[in-house]
Amino acid sequence: MGGEWAMVKCDCGRHFGSRGNSKGSCPRCNNSRGLVIIKKYSSSAKLREEVSKANTPLEIIEEITIRLRNYEKSIRRDVNISSNNIDRILSLATLEDSTITIDSLGVSIQKLGIKGMSAQDLIESLEASSIILRKTNDTWSVLQ
Repeated sequence: MGGEWAMVKCDCGRHFGSRGNSKGSCPRCNNSRGLVIIKKYSSSAKLREEVSKANTPLEIIEEITIRLRNYEKSIRRDVNISSNNIDRILSLATLEDSTITIDSLGVSIQKLGIKGMSAQDLIESLEASSIILRKTNDTWSVLQ
């Protein structure tokens, strides 16, 4: 839906969205005074994303960032290859229907000449770190 959307901040610290120049009232404290329009957006989807970020506590953002870094480190350590090689393997292994299989991973690993890991081990590491998502018993989708 097009139009102009505004991110509004209340005195209580809550951010919320509003249509156009209307400030409305805060969904947390129901205050309609002391509201400030922070920024305007042309897309309700972009507004929703920015309001969500603005209302996420800094501690949670930091925790998510730390966990993502740890996952990336564990993948590299577990499979003993760089993220660049993981990207190359996944790119080669992706089939026409945008999925990967253990067989397509195995072929990619062989083509790239990477030693010391099996396609099964790589699938388990990638699945555990949410880089791929199992679609069926034999197929996965790449999420990143």
